[in-house]
Amino acid sequence: MANHVLLDNVSHKDLKVHKIYEKGAGFDVNLARAFPVEFSRLQREYPLFFIKNAESGEFESIALLGFGQAENLYLTTDRWDAAYLPLTIERQPFLIGFQETTEDGIPTQVPVVHIDLDDPSISYTEGERVFLEHGGESPFLERMMSILMAIHEGHDASQSFSRLLVGLELIESVALEIKFKDGTTQNLAGLYTINEDKLRKLSANGLEVLHTQGHLHTVFMMLASLQNMPDLIERKNKRLAP
Repeated sequence: MANHVLLDNVSHKDLKVHKIYEKGAGFDVNLARAFPVEFSRLQREYPLFFIKNAESGEFESIALLGFGQAENLYLTTDRWDAAYLPLTIERQPFLIGFQETTEDGIPTQVPVVHIDLDDPSISYTEGERVFLEHGGESPFLERMMSILMAIHEGHDASQSFSRLLVGLELIESVALEIKFKDGTTQNLAGLYTINEDKLRKLSANGLEVLHTQGHLHTVFMMLASLQNMPDLIERKNKRLAP
């Protein structure tokens, strides 16, 4: 169970983070939330899709990591087998919380750094120091804070991107039936992608809107990422091999 607390340099002065990318270390997930700012890096190694948030009904972009629930095919016995880590993976065990403050008499929610003290990477004996000996932020914590800020800003960019695609009627559901070398099959439902036929037929005005809002490149990165599906399937085949 998660134990999220506000990070501070007094209570957590000796805290360290020792990340081990292996099963049971908090990374057993078959998808990771992804943001347009990282699509150029993600599309080289991960298939990118949309899923629909059950509560809000909004589309969210994700990197597909596996086919079954809690199946992460990028995890090996001791490392993450990809050159780039999705931001939502790398930020663990840190997360963004919000704290109310008053500015000019107006209550305002400001983002603050929280940490999950029950995360398997939490340590007091080994790993990266969170704070320096005299209380300052360590380079590691500064890196995590920059990732959290990118995620915070990425939510708005991702929402803008998906809403624009919905308005242009470019998002379509995709049902995948995948056959593995051992004869088993797996059906993937609940995934959405960009309709390439509709994209090709998009009006000049629609293309201009995508371009001026900075999303045309993001569209192409998302489509290009689908070339990674055969690699993901092969990762599964290797796991199934005797």
